[in-house]
Amino acid sequence: MKQKILIALFVISSSLLFTSCGGSALPINWRANQITIDGNSDEWGTELKQIPDQKIWLGTTNDDKFFYLCMVTEDRIKAIQMMRNGLITWFIPENDKDAGFGIKYPMPNKMPRREELQNLGNMNREMFQSENLMKFVDMFLEKQNEFQVLNLDKYSLSLLPLQNKDGIELKLGYKDNKFVYEMKVPLAVHQDYSFQIAALPGENIKVKFETEQNEMSGRANGSRMMSGGQMGENRGAGAQGGQMRNMPGAGIMQSLQPLNYSTTLKLALPK
Repeated sequence: MKQKILIALFVISSSLLFTSCGGSALPINWRANQITIDGNSDEWGTELKQIPDQKIWLGTTNDDKFFYLCMVTEDRIKAIQMMRNGLITWFIPENDKDAGFGIKYPMPNKMPRREELQNLGNMNREMFQSENLMKFVDMFLEKQNEFQVLNLDKYSLSLLPLQNKDGIELKLGYKDNKFVYEMKVPLAVHQDYSFQIAALPGENIKVKFETEQNEMSGRANGSRMMSGGQMGENRGAGAQGGQMRNMPGAGIMQSLQPLNYSTTLKLALPK
């Protein structure tokens, strides 16, 4: 009985993780050093701030042309949830909310194939051991070579490769038992980029992180993995859903609530 209570408390506490809303605008610092988007958080230093009572650190900075973001978590369950369901990072400028857009990465329809997961063996009970998790993350990241840009209605605006000409850089990494997500996005000073945060240094933007619950569960709504069926990526959705159900740790993931965290930031001005 005591064990069941502890498991219930664990699930409840995990589901509350990253559920928050932004208050007044939090000022951020002007970029102080070169930042390479490589899935490594070492160069962020003191810019990474821990979210209270959570194993999650968030770093943000900007210069005159780009906004930079780094999210680091030691919570393996939350990391797998982001990989399994996909993660949308929203950018909503305070002065032009209709110009907001989201970047969906990683992509939940880019999962290892069933036979690849079977090669991992029976890992459901041991998924969260460092060695096993590393194997899965490496296999997962090999598939993540593109991202989706969404409007505020979650309609697909574009599907872009990680190597693109639109100034957006993304990278996932896993090092020292930490899941690292880095991003670089243009601000509204460029003419040649298709997608820019419609804000300038000194202005406020809302940044929100979101996952969609059981998006690839193989149920009827599994075909909604890309809003509007864009770019023909719905092919094989049922098979992908089956892979998700067989993915290590899938039983735990189905019990968690979607990630939903937002914060309002004041972009830095040059010193």
